[in-house]
Amino acid sequence: MFALLAFSSIAFPGHAFANRCALPAPGASPTQPGEIITARDLSALRDFGDLGVAPTTSPFELSPRGDIVALRLRQADADNDTYCTSIVLVPTDPKRSPHVVDDGGDIVSAKGDIYGLAEIPVGTPKATFISWSPSGAHLAYTKVRGSGSEIWVYDHATSSVRQIFISPVDIQALAWSSDGKRILFTSRVGETAALEKITAEGRNGYHYDDRFWPLSSDRPLLSSAIPSVDQAVDLESGRPKEFDVRDVDALRPRSNGPKGSLAFAQIPAGSRSAWTTQAGDGSAGKSELHVSVGARQLTCHWETCSNIAMFWWTTGKGLLYQRRTGFGNSRTEFYTWQPGTAAPRLLLSTTDALFGCRMADDRLICAQETSTNPRKIVAISPNDGGRAPLFEPNPDFAHFSLGEVRRLEWANDFGIATFGDLVLPPGYHRGAKLPLVIVQYDSRGFLRGGTGDEYPIQPLAAQGFAVLSFNRPPWYGSLQNAGDELASMKASIKGWGDRKSNLSSLNSIIVQLADEGIIDAKRVAITGLSDGASTATFALSNSTLFSAAILSTCCEAASTLAVAGDGLYSFYTSIGYPRSQDESQLFWQEGSLIGASAARPVPVLIQASSDEYRMALMTYRNLKDRGWPIDMYVYPNEGHVKTSASHRLSIYLRNIDWLKTQFSVVPENPN
Repeated sequence: MFALLAFSSIAFPGHAFANRCALPAPGASPTQPGEIITARDLSALRDFGDLGVAPTTSPFELSPRGDIVALRLRQADADNDTYCTSIVLVPTDPKRSPHVVDDGGDIVSAKGDIYGLAEIPVGTPKATFISWSPSGAHLAYTKVRGSGSEIWVYDHATSSVRQIFISPVDIQALAWSSDGKRILFTSRVGETAALEKITAEGRNGYHYDDRFWPLSSDRPLLSSAIPSVDQAVDLESGRPKEFDVRDVDALRPRSNGPKGSLAFAQIPAGSRSAWTTQAGDGSAGKSELHVSVGARQLTCHWETCSNIAMFWWTTGKGLLYQRRTGFGNSRTEFYTWQPGTAAPRLLLSTTDALFGCRMADDRLICAQETSTNPRKIVAISPNDGGRAPLFEPNPDFAHFSLGEVRRLEWANDFGIATFGDLVLPPGYHRGAKLPLVIVQYDSRGFLRGGTGDEYPIQPLAAQGFAVLSFNRPPWYGSLQNAGDELASMKASIKGWGDRKSNLSSLNSIIVQLADEGIIDAKRVAITGLSDGASTATFALSNSTLFSAAILSTCCEAASTLAVAGDGLYSFYTSIGYPRSQDESQLFWQEGSLIGASAARPVPVLIQASSDEYRMALMTYRNLKDRGWPIDMYVYPNEGHVKTSASHRLSIYLRNIDWLKTQFSVVPENPN
């Protein structure tokens, strides 16, 4: 098993690498107060954690004593097409300063498991795993190096780091044995041999089957059925050790909750536990909260105990929990509850994104994003909900002059609620009607560039656009009580119900903004990646709302299922996409630009990745032959989401310039 793996135990006291990010100096800022933000400014922000803001994500790791947060920081350098990275330790005592202990490895585009394949080009940065030893004396973390991974360890006592293991394949999980003497990890050690087998097969020609993903590769991809193998290495020597079956729970923690529970939390002594279950009335997305205190079991029947995402037991024997609520679940709230006493008490209600929270003694440590401030770490008091900053990786961002953000809430013709954020140019005063740019499709947290981060919201506003960050409504099928997930997806696809719901939401808010005199309804552009691009092309096919469009992926059509391979074909036909030619013609007349012969021609810009541009070719040729002003750029070595630092800035700049050209926009402040 270990013949394919290398081990090493080399100490690097205070070593320095060129790609290590430095932390901003306290009080230092290269930005002048009141400066207008540019695409370059936005592309160079310091980030940590994954791209999403779901409550259950893990953008950092809290030490066992709750006194230190560990994270990997990254920052793009577009001029050199690279990133710097750092492993950063942030004390939860605000009187102490964060510091860098090591570089964090390379930023490499990830590949994911989908449709039975293991190499689908996702494009987001590969994950870095960080794990504290049970005593908190050591920190283990992975570094991505090309197609493989390394395991490193930071020794808190000596402030030194050691590389102790090298894997030629990606590491998928990282943890410690309960005694803190072994580091546990999981990887697909069989990938190397499987690739060699595929290479050998090519000498006689590959058999075309469900291993192919023709969009991005001319060889069969690895199967996601290659088993993941649990392994262990010795902390001191870095040598492989026998994996103990008792270590499985440390590497892949299992819930001890009651049958049917959605989430579960228990104090170490086991005398108090809490769990959620699906609501008794079967309402889609609704949950109920239950607790066990000693021998008593209680159910929280207050409305404020529904839709819970996370919960924690506090030192005062109360339960602290986080839920989403409000119009379209646009708000995040925190409550405390003493089971068996009064109703839960509201601590905090906000439209800010608070996520990845961990309990540290008497405080909750969370990552936070607001609509106008990028990610940071804060501490939340369980007494009054007050927030205190712990780590601000972009202190100079506060000096920028940003456009006003207005939270909008509305319902579409289906009665489905959603929300969005309207961003206006800095210093905007009601007067001339503004061109509008729709950016999709999640408007929680910092308004950066939409899903996929290709449409720089504040820099667009600074150039004279109104920008609507549109949070897509819930999937149509999920609200139909259709049953299981497959039935829900079928209900969304049937009659293009979900796309019609999205289009209705967009139509409602565009009419509202035009009636208010804020926007020029004849100058509205729609943009999007992935699901957002599908919404955009459906809107172009079935409405005249939009006079320009930019697509980061393109486009759904009958040909898509053929060129994407058997795995995708099987999945999409299982959820309601047509198999026969007769069904296909009727289906795609409404659902694709190729089939929509009566659609109004508008300028279209496609900014596609090298792994997905082939999906656009049929639509590109069809629209061009029909006289549509369409243009396309292809970015090499990119997946579904584009990662290259230089590409990301280029995409930002081209999108801004293209939209300014289409709508003849001249900003009031050209700087």
